[in-house]
Amino acid sequence: MIDKPLNFSIMKRVFFLISIAIVPFFTLAQTNKSDSIFIKITDENIFSKCFANSDLNNDGIVTYKEAEQTTMLYLDRGGRMNIISDYKFLKYFPNLTHLSIGNTPNESIDLSNNPKLEVIDLRNGLWIQEVTIRMGCNPQIFFPINEQAVVFKRVSAPEKR
Repeated sequence: MIDKPLNFSIMKRVFFLISIAIVPFFTLAQTNKSDSIFIKITDENIFSKCFANSDLNNDGIVTYKEAEQTTMLYLDRGGRMNIISDYKFLKYFPNLTHLSIGNTPNESIDLSNNPKLEVIDLRNGLWIQEVTIRMGCNPQIFFPINEQAVVFKRVSAPEKR
């Protein structure tokens, strides 16, 4: 009997349905930079594994100032159940030099607000197909383990959101 390869289109749909069924792991505080709260992590496992190095005063909240001081984010920690479905918060981490993308249903990610990136690790971002980076940013890239092709789009300035 010959086994057929898995259909990634079906897998993506199943993964997406599972990810929206899980309670949101964190909430973004849509505040201006004068406010102290930036990200309040509601899932302790994700916070302790992914954002603990950004929370400089250990209060369980990442402020704008703390985000601006962060140079490394490893968002692929904590296993496959750590699903981050929205990476828009990365625009508040302009000084990132190292970024590891974790389990996500997203097919694209915008890193145009992170011009200092030296390393982008997509090995666990199995669904990522497109990454937007700033022109002049030439990071070392680790591609997904499923060897899926990833397109890199270069922009001269961050895209408006």
